[in-house]
Amino acid sequence: MQKHIKLWSNIMLLGTAVIWGSQVVFQKIAAQRIGAASFLGARYTLGVITMLVIAYFMAQHEKRRAAAAGETLPARDSRYYKRLFIIAPICVLSNLSGNLLFQIGLEYVPASKAAFLNAIYIVFTPILSWIVYRNRTSIFTWLGTLLAVVGLYYLCMTEALTVDWADLIILASTIFYALHIVLIAKYVKEFVGVHFSIVEFTTAAVICLAIGIIVEGLTMEQIMSVIPSILFCGIGGIGICYALQVTAQKYTDPTIAALLMSLEAVFAAFAGYIFLNERFTGREILGIVLISAAVILAQFPPVTVIREKLDGKH
Repeated sequence: MQKHIKLWSNIMLLGTAVIWGSQVVFQKIAAQRIGAASFLGARYTLGVITMLVIAYFMAQHEKRRAAAAGETLPARDSRYYKRLFIIAPICVLSNLSGNLLFQIGLEYVPASKAAFLNAIYIVFTPILSWIVYRNRTSIFTWLGTLLAVVGLYYLCMTEALTVDWADLIILASTIFYALHIVLIAKYVKEFVGVHFSIVEFTTAAVICLAIGIIVEGLTMEQIMSVIPSILFCGIGGIGICYALQVTAQKYTDPTIAALLMSLEAVFAAFAGYIFLNERFTGREILGIVLISAAVILAQFPPVTVIREKLDGKH
């Protein structure tokens, strides 16, 4: 029974990677029709609505489970909500900055290439964790970083030894994504995940819609022109993926979960090839292979942890 649960959990995480990878195509289409903040504002708004529905059903399920087990659900005091409404908006600023930069760069960078550049955040995350909190960093992380740098050279550097400015924007977004993960790892244990996400997404939606209306001149016509993208990225990319991720990660190995979700870039490449007719040169393919290897390598735990696990099996 346990094996079946783990298998289905892995399938759910693989489905999450498929949706996240495919949504880059929808984001690319939206980037050519509507401002970055305007699109993200609409996407976040739909995501919040979806999350509220998920939160309601999760709460009802938890009440039924507690009643059946004769348990009392923990009460949350005002301090919980005060910290929630302070920390979540602060954390979302890093994620929002990453999303804005990515969406801006996506207007000029092929969707599949942007997805592989975006995957670099997995390499940056443990490095930032070491810089900010002095958390133990694996030798595999540094080897992955070296591979990623070489991969970036082949993926981004032209024969004239120049790098496109839009590629740099995408790369800058990965630093903010990594910072968001580091912050989340520190604070999210204090809160119910769905509560934290709702406050984050609501804050992001308000900020983006304000920028969209004031700076980008957001109109209803623009929103209607990208409705499929908003629906897919809002309901699928936020609502469904969140539900799949938080459910599946309870029942599978964290390393396997990270590896499965890192396949997002691979599925984005397939989606870009099928729907946008995007192609890679031989030089870019070499860069992609190296970056993919770097992403996998960076997720290996420190050697001492591996030894401890091996010793525990004997």
